[in-house]
Amino acid sequence: MVTVSTRPAPGSRVALEIEVSPTDVDRHFATAYRHLAERTRVPGFRPGKAPRHVIDRFVGRASVVAEAVDHLVNESYDAALDQVAIVPIDQPELDLDSATVVEGATVRFTATVAVRPEVTLGAYTDYPFSLEPAEVTDEQVEAVMTDLREQQAILRPVDGRGAANGDIAAVKFAGTIDGEPFDGGSADRLPLVIGEDRMIPGWEEQLVGMTIDQTKGFDLTFPDDYRVEKLRGRRAHFVVTLLDLRERILPEVDDAFAKSVAEVDTVDELRAEVRDALARRGADEARHHFADRIIDFATANAGVDLPEVMIANEIEIMRDELRNRLAAQQIGMERYLEMARQSPEELAAELREPASRRVKSLLVLSAIAEKEGIDASPEQIDAEVSDQLARYPDEPRLREYLTSRRGRSYLRMTLRNRTLVDTLIERALPATPTDETTE
Repeated sequence: MVTVSTRPAPGSRVALEIEVSPTDVDRHFATAYRHLAERTRVPGFRPGKAPRHVIDRFVGRASVVAEAVDHLVNESYDAALDQVAIVPIDQPELDLDSATVVEGATVRFTATVAVRPEVTLGAYTDYPFSLEPAEVTDEQVEAVMTDLREQQAILRPVDGRGAANGDIAAVKFAGTIDGEPFDGGSADRLPLVIGEDRMIPGWEEQLVGMTIDQTKGFDLTFPDDYRVEKLRGRRAHFVVTLLDLRERILPEVDDAFAKSVAEVDTVDELRAEVRDALARRGADEARHHFADRIIDFATANAGVDLPEVMIANEIEIMRDELRNRLAAQQIGMERYLEMARQSPEELAAELREPASRRVKSLLVLSAIAEKEGIDASPEQIDAEVSDQLARYPDEPRLREYLTSRRGRSYLRMTLRNRTLVDTLIERALPATPTDETTE
């Protein structure tokens, strides 16, 4: 049996005075002996079958006590947390005298933990702003129609004219600086769309008017902000040969085109479907923007002292998020830091401000959720854990964090904050002109 009492400690911390009954102490010693016996090869005994006095002699009494303390502290601390209404935000600082840990005796120890700080809430309703629904314009609809036409375009070889903006070309080129080639300055066959400015300024303009198999030389200066530092401001000579040239032929906007890109029969139906999709997307974006403004409003009006440990943890989480995004692009963190010309410490310093904002927002929203009686269920937390582990299956550190008490507490906080924001949005909607404009 575990009993616990609490007392405040400096720095937004709480000290848990934990008392473990002799029965539980004996149980932890039994677990320690069993685990040590399973891990220790004792001559003359099968694994796990050596008696206690042999284990004492073979591994030493101190090893037995250390093993028992490890089990006792972990289980008793978790049991104590289940009895008190605190949310730890870091690992506990333990005060336990191992000499007091003996079989048949009560064990007492202190676990001091950093806890979520108190939040002084200000106004978080009656916003001086409202949800601003997006208006779909004819120009937006036609822009989508143009995109759809370009997706259905065919490529036709150009005959009887020179290259023009919008043509798809294949070129061979070689660049030199002071008569010497440079890295990345040549290609045997490079496809590009003339006018998309994929190359340095002025390069693609030189292709306009060229015909297939024509070769042309020209000089250009690299921009002062060019991504390769040693090429910045350098004058280069290029020799370019046009290998292939094709033009995009867009389909006519007729009913046949409409049927080919959507489950509709006419162009008018296609335009209506595009307008409806733009309206839905605009409504979603407006809602997200409104949610961001609600969070900013509530956070700006609240007061809280941010614990350093929460900021440090959030920086690490944001660094893991960046690492996962980079991995999806097949870029390692070391390579990213090299390209960004940053050290790990400089990256952490860069993330500190957004991490602090995120921590404050989470704390403020959690305080509002408690006031509003909003929470996340264990089933919702389990589902979120499963979802994140499915998205990042090769992240053992993430798995360890999400399945820990601290990780589940973090997920509970984010899930209930998500529900809270949805609740605040719905509560605010009747007070806005949104309903009238959608009727």
